[in-house]
Amino acid sequence: MTELTEFVERQSRQVLVALGYVLLILFGLVDHLADGPGFEPFYAIPVALVTWYGARTAGFAAACAGGIVWGLANGVFMGEELKPGPTLWTLLWQFGLLLAIVFLVDTVKKSRRFMAATARTDLLTGLATRTCFEELARSEISRSKRYGRPFTFIVIRFSPPNGEQAVGPGSLRDIMPAAAVAIRPQLRETDLFARLDEFTLAALLPEATHDPSKVVVQKILGLLAAVQRDRRWQLRFGVGAVTYEAAPESTDEMVRRGVKLADSASRAGGGAVKYETCRDPGAVNG
Repeated sequence: MTELTEFVERQSRQVLVALGYVLLILFGLVDHLADGPGFEPFYAIPVALVTWYGARTAGFAAACAGGIVWGLANGVFMGEELKPGPTLWTLLWQFGLLLAIVFLVDTVKKSRRFMAATARTDLLTGLATRTCFEELARSEISRSKRYGRPFTFIVIRFSPPNGEQAVGPGSLRDIMPAAAVAIRPQLRETDLFARLDEFTLAALLPEATHDPSKVVVQKILGLLAAVQRDRRWQLRFGVGAVTYEAAPESTDEMVRRGVKLADSASRAGGGAVKYETCRDPGAVNG
């Protein structure tokens, strides 16, 4: 079953839609040659296939084609009653079934796309989610290991005042989008920018060494301080930046190190920053 799924996924949408129509014709031939009722639900298979891999309009077209093929296979359009029951009402029922399949499959497809989008895009900020970030970061770490390219990982951590562990929903909805809007223009299109959790933003800057990334961090600090004053935030924030001249072993290790630095900076005072440079997997220099 897995091999069949992989084979289908490798095919183009045009091929799969065409396959749906071929199956409609084959099912019509089998239905015409079969003795007795009960073949009607099988027409839903090619209609569902066309709807899933094509547009909803393609699904409607396939449903209409399926109804016509069923009618031809059962002699409805020739005044024949090859199968028991009122053929006209059965034809209407068949059309209704196939149209219902189109609506059902299209709804499931849209729900799946929405879930996939929300798994990769944070709804509050519009940034990448942690899942998406870690997937892309793994690719960058692999590239860094292979070609010896440096990169810098930046973490921005917001800390509730007075050691509190939570911030009201209104405050959170204000802080994260404002911070994302302020920071995004300072990053390149090739940089990865994500929201890792409730209080954490992170950016990965490919090919960025210590000095260029330090300039970016200072700009970020200035922008966040300005936004904090304008909006009267009740949060402290700290920034941790690690320049990897030698790639880390994993994204988990990279994130832990960046978060630890950012937490330390936040405790040191609002708007502080901590830098580190990793020149080999086991050595870190401040």
